[in-house]
Amino acid sequence: MTAAGKETRKEIKKEKGSRKVYACLGDSITSEQVTGIGTRVCRKLQTELLGNFACGWASGSDWHRGDETLTTESLCEQPNCFAPENVLSNQVRRLLRRIEETGRVPDIVYIAVSANDGAIDWCRDESPVPLHDDTQQVCTQRYQELTRRSLASALRWAIETIRRRCPEAEIYAASPLQAYSPEHEPSAFSGRALWHKREIIRKICSFCGVHFIDSYYESGFTREIAKEHGQVHPDEEWAEKIAAYVAGVITDKRNRNNSWNLTDTGQAVKMIAGFKKNNKFVENSK
Repeated sequence: MTAAGKETRKEIKKEKGSRKVYACLGDSITSEQVTGIGTRVCRKLQTELLGNFACGWASGSDWHRGDETLTTESLCEQPNCFAPENVLSNQVRRLLRRIEETGRVPDIVYIAVSANDGAIDWCRDESPVPLHDDTQQVCTQRYQELTRRSLASALRWAIETIRRRCPEAEIYAASPLQAYSPEHEPSAFSGRALWHKREIIRKICSFCGVHFIDSYYESGFTREIAKEHGQVHPDEEWAEKIAAYVAGVITDKRNRNNSWNLTDTGQAVKMIAGFKKNNKFVENSK
């Protein structure tokens, strides 16, 4: 290893006893631009925030027309709008740049994106990020063959790209929340579409060997509750409840893997027990 390589490795080495480092990616529900659940999770975990790279209206899939990719690489934070550069892959690129700039590597990466996959903007007859399940094909491809032109391909690319740069990071990917939005495009926000996205994310998590957080079924934010508490974007009350649920699941999984301090076990038990006590779980049909 060269002297420069040794210096770089030294710079990113974790200090013993330092707080865990956390990063999150996703759409408006995770983003500080709208609901900010990603940052709320960081606070509840008592971790250091490397960055909330989520953006409102972000999709998992790159924009495309058939086999033509419309998304271009961008390191700029995207505005809260439905646009070709507002995608998961560019959030990953911003995360990698932040690592290089700060020398800090995340211990925990939380990804919660997919709500906008299948959406149609006001200028198109077809979605630039159509929803279809090509998971079986995606799981047979080499990394270099991943096109990111589907939710499955984009999520697998994101997970494996992060893992290549941060091999020790624990990656958590969440299924979408249920929603109540009859006035929105049904192909993106209907119960059936959201469940379909849940299944894609679950299968990619299983293939990649990362943690799956089933927010669709387990967060308590059902379609009935969504109707009175924000519809697509949870209100303040439920944003806090969902963040507590996610933080509790992450803490519990870390404890099971013996990768967190034992003193945090009580915190996880309290988070999950308190959440289940205060919320009733209702599983909607597909």
